[in-house]
Amino acid sequence: MNTIEASSPLKRVALFSTNFVFYSQTFVFDEIAHHERYEIDVFCHNRLNAAAFPWSRVYALHPASSPLRKLEWALYGLTTYSPSHMARIRTGGYDVLHAHFGPGGIYALTYKKAARAPLVVTFHGYDVPLMLTSKRFLPAYWRYGWRFKALVREVDCFLAASDELSRLLVRLGAPEEKVNVHRLGVQIPPCPRPGPKTGKNILMAGRFVEKKGFEFGLQAVGSLLKSGVDCHVHIIGDGPRRSGYDRLIAELGIMDRVHFHGIMPHRKVLDLMDGMDILLAPSVVAAGGDRESGLMVAKEASARSIPVVGTRHGGIPEIVDHLKTGLLVPERDPEALAAALATLLGDEALRNTFGCGGRAKMIAEYDIVARVRALEARYDDVIAAHAMRPCAERRTAP
Repeated sequence: MNTIEASSPLKRVALFSTNFVFYSQTFVFDEIAHHERYEIDVFCHNRLNAAAFPWSRVYALHPASSPLRKLEWALYGLTTYSPSHMARIRTGGYDVLHAHFGPGGIYALTYKKAARAPLVVTFHGYDVPLMLTSKRFLPAYWRYGWRFKALVREVDCFLAASDELSRLLVRLGAPEEKVNVHRLGVQIPPCPRPGPKTGKNILMAGRFVEKKGFEFGLQAVGSLLKSGVDCHVHIIGDGPRRSGYDRLIAELGIMDRVHFHGIMPHRKVLDLMDGMDILLAPSVVAAGGDRESGLMVAKEASARSIPVVGTRHGGIPEIVDHLKTGLLVPERDPEALAAALATLLGDEALRNTFGCGGRAKMIAEYDIVARVRALEARYDDVIAAHAMRPCAERRTAP
């Protein structure tokens, strides 16, 4: 992070993140921590994992310090309105509002008029295809579905984490000129750490949900072992599909080759990753349309010179260059996954070639310092365009 000269006052961002922050959303914290010309105040419903993600300017309604704050927490969840958030927004002198995920944008809408500032929303994956399915009518998403048209009308800049999401946003009515692809960056280690490589270790990491496609990864590992390929698969994460994975592992008879590590702090994830030979990303489009955008674990593996075997899904082909930094196969095809894994497990020179290619790609395209600078340039453009709008138009309520 560069030093900011005292003569250059920082501009201010009010960042809306409904839950700040899940371990699976480390990218939100990493992004705000790398700003150079903007300072970030976080407004959230729930503060999570504060020890792992320390940030001094977080305004959270939970944990609640009093019965009155508990009431405000409930009000915010029901209506998106918080008196304390509103007071801070009115007096904070914010230059721009930025929300992560579409539903977070609905919360930010409530405060746009009071801030008299433009609104930027980053869309990450489930929040766009959701609007193309009946799932948007479920109680968990009714407000998002109901106010999505208002969000489309009022957002000043849409940031999509992949090309696919940008196309879907335009299909849903977002003005094409306001939609931009913004790929999230990762921290590039000074040099890959020499872990205890054996040529046998495969890593899968993520929430245990349908779009991750871990069932197909496990089936691929089962095929490898059946064909005589010696390997182990390590799995980081947890979630509702764990019992299904356990049943599948028992059916395949591979219990001694599958190692669950649970949910881990980000630093420990990276430590374990350093000892892996391949990152496996068997992602699929879920039944409800949920999908990956910019798969962070694939970027982090590539930054550490670890080749990736993934599916031609969502934003993965933007991260992995087939036959240069890894191998890509169709979704829901465990035999194709197994063949790709066998190719890499059996060829150390190819793993090294792909690993070096992946690291070079991450340095050139996904370095978090450069990506946050690009985000700040977006902020600059949005703020300048907002200042040029007629005053009456800027004061229009959502």
